[in-house]
Amino acid sequence: MSRPESDIKAATATESLAAGAGPLGDSTRPTAFFADIEPGRKGEILDSALHVFAERGYDGGSMREIAKRVGVTEPAIYRHFPGKEALFLTLIEVGAGRMRHEAFALIGELRPETLHSQLVSLFDNRRRALRLNAPMLRAVVPAAARNAAFLDAFRSAIAAPVLSCLAQKAVELDAAFAVPDADATRDARVRALVSLIVGSFVSSMVLGDRPDDAVANAALKVMGWESRA
Repeated sequence: MSRPESDIKAATATESLAAGAGPLGDSTRPTAFFADIEPGRKGEILDSALHVFAERGYDGGSMREIAKRVGVTEPAIYRHFPGKEALFLTLIEVGAGRMRHEAFALIGELRPETLHSQLVSLFDNRRRALRLNAPMLRAVVPAAARNAAFLDAFRSAIAAPVLSCLAQKAVELDAAFAVPDADATRDARVRALVSLIVGSFVSSMVLGDRPDDAVANAALKVMGWESRA
């Protein structure tokens, strides 16, 4: 699968963010989420906007406060973005590059012979990555729930590509495990798998546990990938 240029550039950003951050990242300083993907002033604006929106929400964040955090005048922000909505849409679209890169890489590595252990490792990897991705999720998810344009951007930039990548990997794994009626049931199984994984992260956060082995077993059962894993 060929990757967009933003995904390739995002690899460097992901490695830079993870380096030296410890297993859960460094919570003592703001994450430079965009600076390595969008160098120069535009990246600085996006990083400052990300933290303003993560702290105050889209409605509560202002171009004035973003400019103050960057250390420039408000008109300087408008030289890069025509308005707050355009800035937020760019934040979603550019931020998706790194998140897509991470997801595509993890999905692409899945193999039938080691699938259970890989899933357990994947869950641990994504849990640790939440520290790095948390500002992006705090900024985007609540805004997307209330704004149709933001929701469409989030779906097209992150949700739909990752779901498509997972469905393509499912074709390969279905064949390896000889899943009956694989083509007819694949879409429903993949959708159920995504719900299981997302739900497990939410419930794990609320309950304070990490049932990764049990979730991996459930995922294999849902997908019909039990015999060789």
